[in-house]
Amino acid sequence: MTQSDYEAELLRILRAHGDTARATLTALIAALPPKAREIHIVVFPDQDGEGTFSVVASLEGPDLFVLNKAIEGHRYLFDVRHTEDGIEPEVPLFGSDEAGFDVQNVIVDTAMQWVGELWDACGRGRSPLPGLVYGEEGYGTREPLELPV
Repeated sequence: MTQSDYEAELLRILRAHGDTARATLTALIAALPPKAREIHIVVFPDQDGEGTFSVVASLEGPDLFVLNKAIEGHRYLFDVRHTEDGIEPEVPLFGSDEAGFDVQNVIVDTAMQWVGELWDACGRGRSPLPGLVYGEEGYGTREPLELPV
């Protein structure tokens, strides 16, 4: 699989889960506590580069524990897990040196694009707070994506 094939397949999978993610993001916005200052959405690719990842929201502001407790049930926009039945949702997986490109960077860049689409659909003009999307530990080749109010 080439990098562009992987990007296209990953974006297709993310968009297929868009309805659930939009509902989660809408519920998160509705649950925002008054002291929150910004929504951070972080893409966490697995450290081995095999292709699993999570897209998780958190809040910035005073007393992070209390802020994030308020949105606890609405933090995961997308989450790939190993289950008894395999990978869910099913995403392409790679061996440690089989991809020929940086899987983590592609995951982060593609997921950032997807989050931008989600934000345009249900966050922009509805959220009282701005947002920021970025890759954990510097993964991704794009600058953090600012999500306007």
